Amino acid sequence: MDIPIKFKLLLFWKNLLNKEVDNLSIEISKEGRGVSSILFFLPEKKEDAKIANYLVKIQNPLPGCKIGLFCSEKSKEFYPDTGNAQFFTYKDNYLNYFDTIKSVALFDQINSSKYDAIVDLNTEFCAASTMLALELDAPIKIGFDSTIARRIYTITLERKKNEFLESYFSRIMGLLGVSL
Repeated sequence: MDIPIKFKLLLFWKNLLNKEVDNLSIEISKEGRGVSSILFFLPEKKEDAKIANYLVKIQNPLPGCKIGLFCSEKSKEFYPDTGNAQFFTYKDNYLNYFDTIKSVALFDQINSSKYDAIVDLNTEFCAASTMLALELDAPIKIGFDSTIARRIYTITLERKKNEFLESYFSRIMGLLGVSL
């Protein structure tokens, strides 16, 4: 994943100012029931959107799960029917110089939903969703591997060029204890 230098500088600055110790632990067991609410960061690329659309079953949301969906206003057209899912979108004017969300109202709206898991389905770097994942409180955060993702997500998946994206998305749902 290619990460812009201005985002790396922003993350470095945030790490200097926020020296919190994260004592959050996650327990995965056979007796676990999985998560009850998931916030998906939807891909910006049309090719990935077709697969993600199937994964999150927008026309028929996952039974028993509260689903939230987050993407840019530009890519919302790739996800035609949101069903019962709560859809959060941002416009270009919601972004600051670092391409991260500057809208406090949007952040508060998403944060108030208190999701159990955050899943970033972007296979390429997206500053808005990456910084949002850092700032939101969720016990499980899953995303594709990069040097920055290892600091933000509790679980990272290394993407191999010759492996189908569907297999990664299915693996993510398995980690969350959700059957497709």
